[in-house]
Amino acid sequence: MRIGVPRKATILVALSGGADSVALLHAMLALRKRFSYRLAAAHLNHGIRGAESDRDETFVRELCARCEIDLLVERASDLLSDTPNLEERARDARQAFFNAAADRIDADYIALAHHADDQAETVMMRLLRGAGAAGLAAMAERGPGRIIRPMLDVTRAEVITYLGSVGEKFVNDSSNQSSAFMRNRIRTELMPMLERNYAPGLRGRLVQLAAEMRALDDFVSRAALRELEVSASVDGLDLSRFAGLHPELQAEVIRQYLKSVTGSLRRIERVHIDAIRDLCLEGPPNGSLDIPGLRLVRQYTMLKMAPAPARPSASFMVKLSAGSIEVPAAGFVFEMSTISRNAVSAPASKYEALFDEAEARGELSVRSFRKGDRIAPIGMSGHRKVKDIFIDHKLATGARATFPIVEMKGAIAWIPGIVRGRVGLVTEETENVLRIRAAGAIVEEH
Repeated sequence: MRIGVPRKATILVALSGGADSVALLHAMLALRKRFSYRLAAAHLNHGIRGAESDRDETFVRELCARCEIDLLVERASDLLSDTPNLEERARDARQAFFNAAADRIDADYIALAHHADDQAETVMMRLLRGAGAAGLAAMAERGPGRIIRPMLDVTRAEVITYLGSVGEKFVNDSSNQSSAFMRNRIRTELMPMLERNYAPGLRGRLVQLAAEMRALDDFVSRAALRELEVSASVDGLDLSRFAGLHPELQAEVIRQYLKSVTGSLRRIERVHIDAIRDLCLEGPPNGSLDIPGLRLVRQYTMLKMAPAPARPSASFMVKLSAGSIEVPAAGFVFEMSTISRNAVSAPASKYEALFDEAEARGELSVRSFRKGDRIAPIGMSGHRKVKDIFIDHKLATGARATFPIVEMKGAIAWIPGIVRGRVGLVTEETENVLRIRAAGAIVEEH
């Protein structure tokens, strides 16, 4: 891969201490004299894994001291809490830290150690979620911003071989083995099964697919930006030419317009783009549409954006059935699977619950909080008010109305991430177990 870093640039390596980032640091050290760049490293101690996180920091400090590399270290705060989206919060903390660290040393680039296997897993994850061409393009060699990924065409096996050849050690992150995270299940369960039974070499083909989709996405994006030069202004998006564009170009014009105004497409999904396109094409001529964080207003041949108005949270109830069930009102996804009683193990976290399959099948729903809700927690006698439990767990008042509550036969069985009720429990008489995993609005991380 040719990133095209100019001579005498300053590169900050995101260094976790794992095999990938240690290999990246060593490779860039080996090439530093040849390409005359300045090298530094940055490490964020999340504190999520306790003593293991501190072990990683110690290892990184010793490695950089031995290699005579400047190192910036910071400890994250407020990541450990009984609330969902830990992966998202940890990723946000990493991004903020690496950008701040790069600013401190005036770095031109931030080098990340994503490799070909990471790329394949990302494509598979997005494919499962129904991503289009832009999503399947996955990670780029460069960008966004100062980010570069010099190892995107290197496999995990090649990383391990390289570290062995230079005699370098690394640390292992135990959370990479947790089946609570979708990416880990794709890496350890789905991909090996598909390559073994259906598609040998699948990882390589997924990497090729990402490259093709990125080239296609780049072509369409450039065409969309040319269209915006004509149609977009401080007044909004002129729709007089919109109907004459190809449907895929219409969608990309909308994406690029949103990105140009808001700076990000975060939380914007295909369904939102399709709804905006319908508003632009079919009206009504004075219609409006709310998407996450924004309101789109059509005024005849102009499309304008405004902050989405605050509105009271609507109540919801969704029946839980086999497979994956998304509950958009709560920002959660629930995954259900049946396993044998003999194969069951303790829940991996409070975001996983086990039920007697015969008792629970067809009886489970997820709903919004109701005034007066009570639960009979495991390990306690009697009942407790759900409101008091929310207060004890410092759940923000604004989040309580939409926090999901799992109900079984009219009783509260589980509040994901917080407490399990004495309903539908697995007993010695249980034959099959219904395992439910809950995750906050799915987001990608690595």
